[in-house]
Amino acid sequence: MLSISVRNRAARFLMCFAAAVLAGCAGAQVESREKIVIDSQPQGAQVRVGGKDIGVTPVSVVLDDVFPRHWTSRISEDEEGFAIYRRLEVVELKKEGCEPFTVKLAENQMDRDTVTFALKCDPNYKPAPPAPVAQPAGSVEERLRTLEELKRKGLISDEEYRAQRQRILGGI
Repeated sequence: MLSISVRNRAARFLMCFAAAVLAGCAGAQVESREKIVIDSQPQGAQVRVGGKDIGVTPVSVVLDDVFPRHWTSRISEDEEGFAIYRRLEVVELKKEGCEPFTVKLAENQMDRDTVTFALKCDPNYKPAPPAPVAQPAGSVEERLRTLEELKRKGLISDEEYRAQRQRILGGI
C-alpha cells in the first residue's frame, strides 16, 4: 500500500499536469472558417451545390448552410474507416460557351478563403445578341385611337384612360 505522502505527491502531480494541459488547450485557438468564396475563371458561372442553386461566381457562402457536415462513405482508398463525418458536396458550374464542370468538393479543399475552378471555354464563343425590345404595335395616333375606343366602349375607366394616354404620349 502506498504511503499517504506518496499519494499526496502523486495527486499534486496529476493536478499540476491537468492544469498545464488545460491551460495549453485554452491558449490554443482553433480557427474555424465560417465562409468561403466559390469563384471561376472566367467568372459569371452559375453555381449549384448538392443540387441547389447557390448563385453566380464569385459567390460567398456560409459553410454550415451550403456544406453541412454529414456522414459520408470513403472516396479514396487512403481514407480509414467505412464512414467519415465531414463536409463533402458535389459542386456544379455552368456558363454559356464553357463545358459544364462538376467536382466533389471535400472539407480539406475548403481550407482557403476562395476556391477557384478553371472552366474550359470556347475562345471563339460569342453570346447571342440580346433580343430587341418589343415596341408597341402601331403608331402613336393608332394607339391613341384604340385607347379612345376602349374608353368609349366602357372597357377602361377614365383614370385608366388618362394613365395610358400619358404613357403613350410620354414615349414620344
